[in-house]
Order: sequence, then C-alpha cells, then structure tokens
Amino acid sequence: MKPIAIDDFCAVRSLANVTFSPEGTSACFTVSQAKNEKNCYESRLYLLKGGRVRALTGGGKESSFCYLDENTVLLAGDREGEKEPSLTSRFYKIALDGGEADLAYTFPIPVSQVFPLKNGDLLVVGSTFPGFEDLYKGDRKLVKTYFDDKKENEDYEVISQLPWWWNGGTYTRGAYESLFYYDVKKKSLTRLTDVGFNVSDVQLAEDQKTVYFSLLDVSVPRPAHFGGQDLYRIDLASRRQELVVKSRPDFVIATYALGKSFLLVMAADGKFGMNTDCDFYKLDYETLAVTPYAVYGEAISSSVGCDVRHGGGQAFKMDGDVLYFISTRFDGAGLYKLEDGAVSPVLVRDGSVDCFDHKNGKMLLCALWDMKPQELYDETGRRVTHFNDAMLRGKYVAQPDPLNLTAGDHEVHGFILKPMGFEAGKKYPVIFDIHGGPKTVYGPVFYHEMQYWASRGYFVIFCNPTGSDGRGAFMDIRGKYGTVDFDDLMAFCDAALAKYPEMDADNLFETGGSYGGFMTNWIIGHTDRFRACASQRSISNWTSFYGVSDIGPDFSEDQCGSTIWPDVEKFWWHSPMKYADKVKTPTLFLHSLEDYRCPVDQGYQMYSALIAHGVESRLVLFRGENHELSRSGKPKHRIRRLNEITGWFEQHKG
Repeated sequence: MKPIAIDDFCAVRSLANVTFSPEGTSACFTVSQAKNEKNCYESRLYLLKGGRVRALTGGGKESSFCYLDENTVLLAGDREGEKEPSLTSRFYKIALDGGEADLAYTFPIPVSQVFPLKNGDLLVVGSTFPGFEDLYKGDRKLVKTYFDDKKENEDYEVISQLPWWWNGGTYTRGAYESLFYYDVKKKSLTRLTDVGFNVSDVQLAEDQKTVYFSLLDVSVPRPAHFGGQDLYRIDLASRRQELVVKSRPDFVIATYALGKSFLLVMAADGKFGMNTDCDFYKLDYETLAVTPYAVYGEAISSSVGCDVRHGGGQAFKMDGDVLYFISTRFDGAGLYKLEDGAVSPVLVRDGSVDCFDHKNGKMLLCALWDMKPQELYDETGRRVTHFNDAMLRGKYVAQPDPLNLTAGDHEVHGFILKPMGFEAGKKYPVIFDIHGGPKTVYGPVFYHEMQYWASRGYFVIFCNPTGSDGRGAFMDIRGKYGTVDFDDLMAFCDAALAKYPEMDADNLFETGGSYGGFMTNWIIGHTDRFRACASQRSISNWTSFYGVSDIGPDFSEDQCGSTIWPDVEKFWWHSPMKYADKVKTPTLFLHSLEDYRCPVDQGYQMYSALIAHGVESRLVLFRGENHELSRSGKPKHRIRRLNEITGWFEQHKG
C-alpha cells in the first residue's frame, strides 16, 4: 500500500458543470486538473453520449460553455492571440461529431454568459464600466479612450461602491454586469437593463419569451449584505422591464426557479441573520402574487468542505412544477425534490452531491461518494465515469470512523482517520482540523490534505461544532463565537482521545482556515493542550476587521450579534487578540496577500502579538493568492502551504 503524496492533488481530476443537451441525447461537463510543472490548472470539455465518455476539447482553457443546439456546443475562449490590450470576448462553436472549434461570436466587451434564442439571436450578460457605459457599441475610439484613461489613472483608486473589492479580484472600480440583446445578423448589442444596475442570476423562460434576473442598484454605495436583490423580468418582444418581487428584511430572496405553472422563490425571513436558510414560496406568473409553499429552513446546495473540487454547476432545477435541489443535511449533501409542497429525498448517500442536471427523467450527478474524488453518477446512483481510479490505485485512503457525542443539549458529529499502518497499542500523533465558514460542514469525503497527514502517520480528527451547517438553527452562532463552539471542539477532542488510546495526547496539533483560523487564534489564547498550531486565513480582531472585508462591514456586526457603535467592547471580547497575552503555544500563521475575505492584517496582528510576548511564531505570506489558496491556489503554492504546516508540526513533536 502506497501513501498519499503531497502533490497527489495534481493527479486528481475534478468534474463540474454537467449539462444535458436540449433533448437529453448527450451531456457535456468540464474536467479540470492541477498541473504542477506549469503551476496552473487546465480545464477541458468532455462529452457523455451513448454511454461513451470522450474529450471534446483539448486546449486546456475551456470551462464556460452552453449547448447551441442538440449537436453543437458554444464555449468561451480566445484563440486569436491578441497582443494589444482588449476588452473583446469570443465564443466558439464545436460540433459534437468532431472537428475544430470555429469562431462564432465576437463581442466588444467582456461577456460572462450567453443564452441562445430560437431565432438565432442571443441574450448576453456583459460588463459595464462607469464612465464608459457605451463600450458595448464597439466604437474603437471609445475603447482607446477607455485604455488611455485606465493607464492615466492606474496609480489611483477612487472608491464609490461598497464593497469596493472582491477576494482575489482587487478593486472593482465600479464595474458591474448588464443584460444585452445580440442581433446576430447586425452583429450588434442592445442594452436591456439600465445603467447603474447590476444583473445576476439570469434565467430564460422555456418559451423564450421572457427573461428573469436579479437586479441591484450599484449607483450609490450600500452594504454588501443590505438584503436580497430584487427579481425582475423583461418581455423580449416589447423589451418592457417589470418588477416581479421585491426583497425586504423579512423576505430576502436568495434565488428562484422557473416552473411550468408558477415561479418558485427561495427566500429567508432573516430570523438567524445573514445565514438564515430558505423556505419556498410560489409566485403566480400573471398576478405576481407570492404565497407560502413549503417551510424548509435547511441549506440549499452543498457546503461540505473539500480540497479537490474545481468548478461549479447547478444545485437546483425545475422539471415541470417539481424542484430538484441539492441540500446539506447534517454531515453530507444529497439530492432532494420538492413536489406538491413536500420535500423528499431522491439520492442521499454519505458524501456530497456537488452539482447535477435532470432531463426527460434522466439524471447525472457529480458527487464525492465512497471516499473517492468526484465522478459522474446516474439517477440510480451507478457510477458512469472512472477518471480517478488510476490515481487511487494502490494508495492508502483512510476511511472515516464516525464519532458523535452529546454536548449540553445538542450532538456534535465528527470523524476520525486512522494513520497508515495503524497498530493497536502503538502511539500516534494527532492533527485536529477545524473547518471554515462557520456555516459549512466536514463530511466523509476525500480530502487530500487529511489523507496526506494520515499517510504520514497521523490520526486526523475533525467535527461539526455549533455554527456548522446542515441542521437548521444549529448554525446560528451570532454573538457566540469562542463560547459554545470552543466547548464543542474541546469536547470532541476529549472524546476522540478517549476512543483511541493510541492517540498521543502529548503530540496533539491543531489547524484550521477562515473560521477555522479564527478558532485556532482563539484556542491558543484559551488552552495550552496543543503542542503547536497553524492558523490559516484567519480573523484575529473583529474591531479592525470591520469595513475591510469584501463581505461587507455588516458581516462583523451580524456575526458578533451587535453593532460596533456603541458596543465595541463586545467585538473586542470575541476577538482572539484580546487574549494574545495568554498564548504559550508555538503558532504558524499563513495568509495570502490578495485575500480580501480575511485580509492579511489579521495575521500581522496576531503574529506581532505573539512575538511581543515571547511566543515562538512564524508568518508565511503568499503573493498572487487569495482566500482560496488551499483549494484552488497555484499548485506550487499549495504544496508549499502543506509543507509549511506539516513541517511545523514535525518540528514540534515531542
């Protein structure tokens, strides 16, 4: 049996965006893979037709696509090799029966989505830049003026929006998305949505007469999470725009789905703050009346953590008036359906369904099942692809041993991975891994870093404390950071040590990222039980975190369960920095310089505080990386990160 290697994530192929053709005779999906030697990721389109899987493209940069018709796929790309600065977007069509991709459409602005219409024209979602709102018309002089202005002002950032940057994407400079109509014969775009309004979640009605979308006024600064966006529609014949349903504090629209006889709105009442899960509402197409349909209050889509995913896909889809959707329940994510106001399971197994498509009674699911990386499965749960068999062949994959315990008035669910070559009676070091979020979960799925540590001879333990997803109100941790969650984690650690006397309590290590990084910072200020810790992309100070994250200043207030004015003391009480003078544990800090979710100053503060108090510490910073370093960072950086953590623990073994 061979161990899982530190670079084995590069051998994993990740599947995403599975999509049936219009009539369901084939399905297209993306397959991505990290390339260590090139220090990048490559993505290609694959086709499933007649039970046979084959590569459809070979360029390595294909990820965004849609079906143009039953036998043609449209994909985004740039094969023209432009050397001059350009805003141009190009889409190519490729026939399913073979041949090269041919240039089909060229747009003068960045385009993120296209929706083919039956008459041959397109709906297009493209970028609008403040001050240059007419770039979509293709005037070359205006394009030159835009680039001249950009160069002239490259040393300045003028902020007029909130938030003003996105994780890994630097300053937005006010750019936003608009909806356009593309006339194929005239090769011209016509603006459908007003200047100053950002478009998202665009869905085209089955009869293609109406397009629905979410709309947000970005012409004035407003908090990132001021509430849900409003739902609009446009009649494509008349081009008339109409408000369909508006968000309000007690009805925050998360998303929606177009049914045959009604529109299904997924909306939250806000009783648990920003993280409140959705219930279902029916909206009448004619009267626009909204009525309750089903109380649900659980997470939509998968929030199961994993470090071998790359790409997304559908988490919900209407078939007639039946909604099929992915939902996280307890420690996994399965496929469910909502029919006649009642929710029932469709395919639920240990692990995670990450995306799916449904057509004519057939299904394809991209899932993390059976402790394997992603593969495609059909509606019966039968596996139809084998992309990762070779990667796992002959390798030690630790199987998760469930460990559930009662803590106070609730249960804490968790798992234990045994070290490779485990022998009863022999002592092994332990790594306690704490998930991010906190509204996510750890489940029984293939997680490369954990498997690597198990192959290195460590027990790996992980759990879902209060604040985790999948259990309704269980995730409500507002105003409780560092209290019940800390108690749950310590109780789970005690239970794991009690269950396996082979765990060496004198060689107990801990790490976590994002919320897990916050908790690492909290742990070292409240217990000395860990020999060394590694804090990743963390929060250390809620007061200084206010107003600098891309998720908005109100996130701090929501999670702390108060307002910073006048209750700044509560923010400070929940801040690990308050307790930095109590720390004795050697701690490694890792941050990415383009992480605007948990900005690097949070690591600077905690590292400086530990050094000031004579505690052994190390701070490692990654250029060109963001909050997603451990999941989609450059391969060489991911290896360096994992080496840093593992080396830190090895260095501090007793």
